[in-house]
Amino acid sequence: MTSTTNRAVVIWLSGASLASIRALPEVQALTRKGALVELDPSPISSSQAHYYQAFSGRLPATFGFFDTLLPRNYNIIEESTGRGTPPRLLPDLLRTVGWTVTFEEVAGAALPGSIEQWAVATAASPACLIVKCAATDGDTGSIGSAVRAAAAAVGETGLLALFSEAEPAPVTCFVNINNFLADMGIIERDEQSGQIAWQNSLAYYAGHGQLWVNLLGRDSQGAVHPQDEYEEVRETLVKALPAKLRDENGAAVIERVYRKEELYTGDYLFCAPDLVVVFQPGYAPSPRSTRLEFDEATFSTPAAGTTVEAGAHPSLLTGFLLATAPSLASGVAVSEHAPLTAIAPTLLHALGIEYVDLDGSPVAELFSPSYLETHPIRSGAHNQELSEEDEELIIGHLRDLGYV
Repeated sequence: MTSTTNRAVVIWLSGASLASIRALPEVQALTRKGALVELDPSPISSSQAHYYQAFSGRLPATFGFFDTLLPRNYNIIEESTGRGTPPRLLPDLLRTVGWTVTFEEVAGAALPGSIEQWAVATAASPACLIVKCAATDGDTGSIGSAVRAAAAAVGETGLLALFSEAEPAPVTCFVNINNFLADMGIIERDEQSGQIAWQNSLAYYAGHGQLWVNLLGRDSQGAVHPQDEYEEVRETLVKALPAKLRDENGAAVIERVYRKEELYTGDYLFCAPDLVVVFQPGYAPSPRSTRLEFDEATFSTPAAGTTVEAGAHPSLLTGFLLATAPSLASGVAVSEHAPLTAIAPTLLHALGIEYVDLDGSPVAELFSPSYLETHPIRSGAHNQELSEEDEELIIGHLRDLGYV
């Protein structure tokens, strides 16, 4: 550790929007004194994926966690961990270099008291408190008190940070892509039962942005041959969905369909969905479509005021990081959004802690020029060698999917 900062409080306001707290006098004072950046998650958007991106600084393909809902033999299961070893989180990274770390999850009303108790009880140095609460509209007073308590606890030489991984986005229309694929003839349904006839179906939608080709040799009743036919199906869907899937008013529903290679790299690319769907702002996958089911119609209208996190457009799920420390610039608000994976490396760099194997990078604009001169930002180099356990895991998954 190369910094004199040895005390830190990180307040995780899960689900909070910057707009909901920035009028608080304590937050305004922190903004004048500290540095601010807004953050965007990467597709596929879901609460657990956002958690990993924010708290580990890692992207989905580095350990195989793309979505909580996964297709297994045409059934959808929910899984909260990746296909590989889950990444180390911020508390683990701090403990590795000798910090005493306390992590708590509390209700909003308990936030100030939790910080005050930690400040009194913790004599160790260096020490960090990370306290998480689910933010609600009624918690603003508690947040202000918590900021005051945290500022007193860390003093002028400590680090105080507020962050949110994402805020739920309003949705005006739910979309069932499987209904649309059936209308296009991409999915064939039995006329009597309505069930999918897999041997004649080319692709299907699941989860919060996953579009899978029904691939021969990987899927149990696969219909699409690998290589040329596979690429032809993907190319058709990449072009057809944004152009042809339109609501009752003729508005485009899909912003873009990505091939997995356009979004992800890494050892677990093989288990990523073949295509990733990004909906236009205001649209989201219907609950039934996420589980590979059909609705009565492609489009449905949710109740007024409905908000979602899973499957919404990433730009509407904006998080933020607001922090003050001797290493950070004063009164800086970065104009461009940064990736959600920037939280962990930015906090580590602000504390003078070296790190490796992170996909995110510190946001350079948040730091004072003098600090960057003595603490230049280096890329978080990855260890490219796999352990025997990782190699066996990957080979096993390849074998399960029919690749080896």
